[in-house]
Amino acid sequence: MGAKDSISAEAYLFIEVRDRVYRYRIEQAVTSVGSADDNVVRIREPSVTRHHLLLTYVDGHFYMRRVEDSPVRLNGEKVEGFSEELRYGDCLGLGDVRLRLAEGGRRSDTALVIQVHPHLDEAIRPWHLYVTRRTEVLIGDPPADLVLPGVVGGERSTTENFGLHCQYLVPPEKGGAPIHLNETPVARRTRLKDRDTMRVRGYTMRIRLLRAEVLDDPEGLLWPEVLRRFQVPSER
Repeated sequence: MGAKDSISAEAYLFIEVRDRVYRYRIEQAVTSVGSADDNVVRIREPSVTRHHLLLTYVDGHFYMRRVEDSPVRLNGEKVEGFSEELRYGDCLGLGDVRLRLAEGGRRSDTALVIQVHPHLDEAIRPWHLYVTRRTEVLIGDPPADLVLPGVVGGERSTTENFGLHCQYLVPPEKGGAPIHLNETPVARRTRLKDRDTMRVRGYTMRIRLLRAEVLDDPEGLLWPEVLRRFQVPSER
């Protein structure tokens, strides 16, 4: 790929198809999406046409262009025109398929808050708070970011935090002890939402997703009204 075809930003598409989520790094100035083999991103689903849309990167901005009359929703609203500028955190709907545009890098504009509760006697009730803006957080045995020894059989799970509505739990590839999200076992990359609950061997973790500004005064994390004020907006 020549320099003229590459983009200067680190950006991703999170592609949600049925019960699977794929992470694709956008590296070309023009990315075609559709079901045909000649697309850069090929999605073989009944709701995706052969050549559904083009994602372009021009002068630091992303744009979506529908191909012919292919139906597209942008953040839940039907796109009537043929071209729309996109922002990080936007969600494109192609029938039952969702494409989420996410900014890369090491720091997110969303603070990931994990309240960790060990499974011990309720009279003790120890817990601690892990707060980060990192885009990828390893959980499990050292050298993890959030060290919970032995919880996934010597492996580490990954929490991805790529901005507004782009949070995902990725279990270890080699198996190990199961990870449950809202009491459902997780076998592959699965989307995380505000107030979700993760459970691993010996620990329960409650998730909050807040605007990054909350870290300007970390002590505010102890107050419910601060959590309400900085919670991320609900998805439309």
